[in-house]
Amino acid sequence: MTELVLTRQFSAPRTAVWAAFSEPEIIAQWWGPAGWGIQESSVVLEPRVGGRHELVMFQHKDPAQQVPLKAVVTEFDEYKCFASADGPHEMTLDLVIQTRIDFNEFAGRTIVTLTQGPLPFEVLPTSQRAWNSALDKLEALLGEFFS
Repeated sequence: MTELVLTRQFSAPRTAVWAAFSEPEIIAQWWGPAGWGIQESSVVLEPRVGGRHELVMFQHKDPAQQVPLKAVVTEFDEYKCFASADGPHEMTLDLVIQTRIDFNEFAGRTIVTLTQGPLPFEVLPTSQRAWNSALDKLEALLGEFFS
């Protein structure tokens, strides 16, 4: 087992990047790798420890292909940190996958560090590509408003 750690810098203030991870209408615009979308009506985020963090990703080419996220919020510190646990179920390979996202602001830019695990070694490359693709979509979205 291993964990995925990604760091990405965005040319946007922390409040805007935080909103992109916490507001359903914004989440629906970027979450998921290229070729995938989110049903905005499926996004549930209860901003408290023990709250629900849920959404349904669907493949654009075949909307019947869906990947649900049904996680529980394990840490919530507004504008600083958001963490959740998903599983165990088939989509998590019967593991409880912890995802933690830290938000740090420096000179008007936001540094996001995503940590996810435990992950089997064989899914690490796919997870890394998927998250990088999603974060590319977020970067493009934020680029429409901040430069």
